[in-house]
Amino acid sequence: MKSTSTVQPDNSGASDLALMVEAVDPVPRLDFERLLRLAARIVDMPMAAITVTEDDIQIAPYAVGMEGVEPGVYICSHTIKDDSLVIIPDAAMDPRFSKMKVVTGPPHVRFYAGSPLISPKGQRLGTLAFMDRVPRVLSSEQKEDIKTFANQVMVHLELQHQREELRELAQHLQQAQRIASIGSWEHWINEDHLQLSDELYRLFGIAKTGFDGRLASFLELVHAEDKGRVMEAYQQAVQGKGVVAVECRIVKPDAKVGHFQIIGELFLDKNGKPFLAGTTQEITRRKQDEAQIERLAFFDQLTRLPNRGFLLNRIEHVLAIRQRGDNNGAVLFIDLDNFKALNDSHGHAKGDELLQHVGRRLQTCVRHCDTVARFGGDEFVVLLEELGATVVDAASHANHVAEKIIQEMNAPFVLQGLTYRITSSIGVALIHGENIDSGELLKRADMAMYQAKNEGRNTMRFYSPQLQREVNRRVLLEAEIRQAVADQAFELYYQPQVDKEERIIGVEALIRWNHPARGVILPREFIPISEELSLIMEIGRWTLEQGCRQLVEWSRRPSTMNLTLSVNISTRHFHHANFVEQVVKVLESTGADPNNLKIEITESLLIKDIEDAVSKMLALKAKGINFSLDDFGTGYSSLGYLKKLPLDQLKIDQSFVRDVLTDESDAVIAKAIVALGRSLGLSVIAEGVETEGQRDFLADNDCHDYQGYFYQKPLPLSSFSEFVESRA
Repeated sequence: MKSTSTVQPDNSGASDLALMVEAVDPVPRLDFERLLRLAARIVDMPMAAITVTEDDIQIAPYAVGMEGVEPGVYICSHTIKDDSLVIIPDAAMDPRFSKMKVVTGPPHVRFYAGSPLISPKGQRLGTLAFMDRVPRVLSSEQKEDIKTFANQVMVHLELQHQREELRELAQHLQQAQRIASIGSWEHWINEDHLQLSDELYRLFGIAKTGFDGRLASFLELVHAEDKGRVMEAYQQAVQGKGVVAVECRIVKPDAKVGHFQIIGELFLDKNGKPFLAGTTQEITRRKQDEAQIERLAFFDQLTRLPNRGFLLNRIEHVLAIRQRGDNNGAVLFIDLDNFKALNDSHGHAKGDELLQHVGRRLQTCVRHCDTVARFGGDEFVVLLEELGATVVDAASHANHVAEKIIQEMNAPFVLQGLTYRITSSIGVALIHGENIDSGELLKRADMAMYQAKNEGRNTMRFYSPQLQREVNRRVLLEAEIRQAVADQAFELYYQPQVDKEERIIGVEALIRWNHPARGVILPREFIPISEELSLIMEIGRWTLEQGCRQLVEWSRRPSTMNLTLSVNISTRHFHHANFVEQVVKVLESTGADPNNLKIEITESLLIKDIEDAVSKMLALKAKGINFSLDDFGTGYSSLGYLKKLPLDQLKIDQSFVRDVLTDESDAVIAKAIVALGRSLGLSVIAEGVETEGQRDFLADNDCHDYQGYFYQKPLPLSSFSEFVESRA
């Protein structure tokens, strides 16, 4: 990202950045202070500090512009508890911080921007903070710069911790790991002049006299497979996308290949000339050691899958995330049925080969974000993440994966000429916010797995019998909905819309599912699931076709020829790429008059992409179709989008109409919607009118179109036709 301040074209910036990658030994205080000076200069702040917590007291071992400040309860004490950038525009005006010593006394902090330093494991290491003595407002670029520096500080503090752990794990080695050397560089873009530090010449194994300082000459050193990645990172840096890092291999003159990490960022000199500056660190030894330790510590040597230790760490991470959010997950405990028989009859080599095949098949059953691990022996565990916000959604997804695994395991395995069949038993335990640890979660999945074995094997069971019944019901319902769509087992009901003279002016078409066993099912039970199963487009198209065919029939009768028909369109259906073409095709195939068709949309539909919504509405308006905004006042409710939308009607939601006589707030909202609609030149209709008193209130407040049980409930076509004729 381009700095808003000018930078002198010397090596100091690169040297300061080089300090960020110091890792195993404690970083000297002076080095971090130089880093902070660079950071403060880039974000244009007079004070900066890296703080850590000791005995609930914030201390700033590395600070710039804060001389003489004693340890204490700083604003950073609040920042370290947060998960993102904390900005205090004026601490003196904030009651949480106005009495702190750093605000009332030296250094007299007014403005504060701080970011917590959180390791990948969730450990809160400290904070990176920037301060000023006057109130301020940060630009988006400055915010991104602070986040970038915080990430770099956290990465390299965490790297120190990881190196210390690595040293403990590798005590059997003859010597501790040696930290890689670091060099700095600058590239003047317009002149194509690349300046390397002496250390980089040594690391690359080249002589100054043999390097002409061109970018192309450096790229000649880069391994052929890495050139594209390096150039992509270079272009990102040139485009000012903040601190850019890339790892690559360098082929040295002696033909040895070294691994390097390059970090760079775009700056401007005092004349406005752009240049890149950064550091390069050789990480060959680190790459080798990390790869070996990872193989030994976290992966099963037979199947190459993550092992028990890796799995337990991953589950704990997922459990921690679930405590802070609402995304559910699941653990599938898989045991191969009668695996011992294969070892006994054909030897352990065949058994090992089968386990390798099983591991590969399991990986084909899950997404990239999920984890397949070998737990031990013939036991495997699958960790499923991000399964949705509800327990039923998570259980349904876990059920689908378990069924897929069972199907895959049922297919024969070919083991060096031996065709072998085996089945599996699966236990499922859900991750849904309950305060449990990985051990308890795996215990539940294991118990469910044994239940599956006791009930015949080659099947799966959930830990909760009640949830198992709910999943079975959901699976059955999904299958029934698919069949209903295939059989077109739906029917349209019609509810009249009347004016103040109680004349029928229109009709809303409401879909019903004629279930063979349960009778008529309302849309609130099957439409959400239809959207999840991507069946809503087919249901929506069927509804449009049936409604338009009915418009054609009504046009032939004097009592119904002027009726408008309102059809509800779901968000997913409306935003489908071919929605406009689909509606036009339905009109053409049925011959329905588009002027009598009214499409009802909801406010939630507009949040996703209002520009797309406007474009599609204008295209259909040009064909003569009208639009009504349903459930107005319950969702997004922005006057800004009302001005943009080519609407014809606002619909007052029944939640306001229901208590309009007893709830003053609902009465005020209903009046406001009517007044707003009239001022925008839109008609207004109230739904859910059930009593004469509600109708009279609405009429007295200039709302003269109504829909609700006071006039008639939704009726099947035959009953609706009789109702219309009776009022003709």
